[in-house]
Amino acid sequence: MHMPVKNQEDIMLKTEEYLIETADRCIRLAREGRQLVERLEAISNELMAKAVEIDTNRDKNRKTVAEPGQTPAS
Repeated sequence: MHMPVKNQEDIMLKTEEYLIETADRCIRLAREGRQLVERLEAISNELMAKAVEIDTNRDKNRKTVAEPGQTPAS
């Protein structure tokens, strides 16, 4: 027994709509993923800059604490 042509058309239309909606979702997710990567990279850069700032300040403090004529310990 074959499916009536109307039912086959309905199934094909629903399948087509599903595929288009899924493709659109994939594009949105890919864009969101790229934006997330950019934000994570920016956060990483900020954290690294803060770490360098802390390290630099620590080194400056060690040099000012050292007594004249004495080499600061590393």
